[in-house]
Amino acid sequence: MTIEEYFESPRIRSIGTALLIVLFFVAYLLTLGERPLFIPDEARYGEIAREMLASGDWIVPRLNGLLYFEKPPLGYWLNSASLWLFGETPFGVRISSALSTAVAAITVFAIGRMFFASRSVPYLATFIFLTTLEVQATGNYGVLDPVFAAALNIGILAMAASSYSIGRRRFGLLAVAGVFFGLAFLTKGFLALALPALVLTPWLLIRKEYAFLIRHAWVTVVFAVLTIAPWALAIHLAQPDFWHYFFWVEHIQRFAGQNAQHKQPFYFFLMFLPALGFPWIFLLPATLKGLRDKPAPQTRDGAMLLLVLWAIVPFIFFSIASGKLETYILPCFVPLSVITAVGLSSLVLSKRAIRVSLVLALLTVILFSVALAIFVAKADEVVFTSDERLKQIAIFASLAFALAALSYAILTRNQVVRLVSIGLSMVPFLIALPLSMPEATLMRKAPTAFITQTYSQVPEDTVVVANGSLVRAVSWGTRRADVFVIENGGETSYGLESEDGRGRFLTADDLKRLIAEKESVLIFCKGPCNEATTAVLPPNTESTSYGNFYAHLTRSSASNSGDAAPDMKSP
Repeated sequence: MTIEEYFESPRIRSIGTALLIVLFFVAYLLTLGERPLFIPDEARYGEIAREMLASGDWIVPRLNGLLYFEKPPLGYWLNSASLWLFGETPFGVRISSALSTAVAAITVFAIGRMFFASRSVPYLATFIFLTTLEVQATGNYGVLDPVFAAALNIGILAMAASSYSIGRRRFGLLAVAGVFFGLAFLTKGFLALALPALVLTPWLLIRKEYAFLIRHAWVTVVFAVLTIAPWALAIHLAQPDFWHYFFWVEHIQRFAGQNAQHKQPFYFFLMFLPALGFPWIFLLPATLKGLRDKPAPQTRDGAMLLLVLWAIVPFIFFSIASGKLETYILPCFVPLSVITAVGLSSLVLSKRAIRVSLVLALLTVILFSVALAIFVAKADEVVFTSDERLKQIAIFASLAFALAALSYAILTRNQVVRLVSIGLSMVPFLIALPLSMPEATLMRKAPTAFITQTYSQVPEDTVVVANGSLVRAVSWGTRRADVFVIENGGETSYGLESEDGRGRFLTADDLKRLIAEKESVLIFCKGPCNEATTAVLPPNTESTSYGNFYAHLTRSSASNSGDAAPDMKSP
């Protein structure tokens, strides 16, 4: 019996809907706030949103009170709203990523229902999407990519659907497409205009929709401009240099510059695709067999061509770009999930047809588990302390579950159970991960609790200083936007060089004078402070550390003679 035949039953479809909702809650919301914020991304996007909420300035993004022009504001607006609703917590920083993933999942369901005459494809595609490793990882992390991907994919779907419509419905879909392309632009910039054009233009030309491009596409352009224009004009009036920096530095240099951030080779995404697309990428042979033999029938001419372009064009685009991060190809997983579902829905997944694919996936988990065990046992530094045995057990138990689920998928004859076992194989691991994060990892990636605790032990009028690598986390941990920066500007360099940032960067001599003038100065560094900084610290400096994070408190002689504050204590 095929997957499609199972879903002929209304009862199965109702159960499928309920299980997808439960899956989203368990995999995306249950442990969303358990892990402290990681640097650099989560601390950055949390702090910019917090400062917007505190200042009431919704036009100009600022980090530590300094101009920050790397991204437009929509992601910050959403984070500000969630911080207002849920408090200044890790959950508040991440919830927009989780909800954007839910919106993307609904988009996947809509594509399956709109473009294919299949009962199973919408449900299976949504399940595949929500259980893909890249999707689940980004949906539980406080970054902007899920927001961007959701808006971009809705826009592409709306514009594609408009080409099959007429009259008011076509106009409405074109308008919706424009609004969502505008929202994607307000999240990550010009990519929101380039990617849809690269996907949809060749698709329409191949289908000989010349009249549509000439007579109707302008509606989408107009609504995109109307969505973008109010903020675009406001930021230009408030900060005329924004568009120059944002276009040339954040787009052109990042795409083609030799000194681009996150520079990686062309094959970077291909190299990581088995991990990012796990476990479904291993079913590629079975998917291709299903697409060749008996794919679900299309209800719209050119639907499969659209999905192929939708998946491949952004992948190639980001592969050509100089700067690359694993999250950049997140938009590709919406069409890939539907393509996979179409290929699998009508295929009888016999043991012979799927054995090799699942054995490869099983071997991947085994190799990962063995490598992790060797790393834990042989690492130069302790990974799990003696007090973290339960964490270690939870991690390896979740990997054992993955092995059991994939093994069962090989053995079972039930098609639905097989696919459910494959999809759920890594969910317990990704749930266990934030709950079982080793202290050694937190001591490298999560300084905010250390910063907050240290700051709580010093006088309220203490001046706070941080090196550029840690300033975003220090601003979040102290709830201050007036932190002085030392050693290097990091990503606040542009803001420090602007008129508003004058005097905020301190040389070693500046720091020495500040220490002499102020009652108390609290200095944070990621890694040991450099020699120029430590050379100006007075002999009575109190120091503490947490892993790779260091704090130094200087007090004036008058302050030391009284009972101004207790000594700093390590966490």
